[in-house]
Amino acid sequence: MKPLRLPALAALATAFVLAVPAAHAAETADIAAGRALVQQHACFTCHAIEGTKIGPSFTDLAAKFAAMGEGKAEKALDQDVHAGVKGTPMPANPSLSQAELDKIADWILSLKK
Repeated sequence: MKPLRLPALAALATAFVLAVPAAHAAETADIAAGRALVQQHACFTCHAIEGTKIGPSFTDLAAKFAAMGEGKAEKALDQDVHAGVKGTPMPANPSLSQAELDKIADWILSLKK
């Protein structure tokens, strides 16, 4: 394998520098969309960002699910939001797409302290 020459290395570094802010911007947009979905689907009726209402706070949920690890946390949150939580007032939300569930999970997990 040939070593990279300076122009090729500079081009690679530039691509990386430009890609990182773009990825961060996309993640930030997904988190904002998640909060909007939570508002749209009236989740704030039962949950507050901090403090208990009918259900636990979003910050408490973030801590609980984040303790599972990144991959498991999002999947478990998706499942609870989609199917509801048996034995609690948490209803199922079967009309939400996988992309919407992921955005909601991203927003909740962004509240982890």
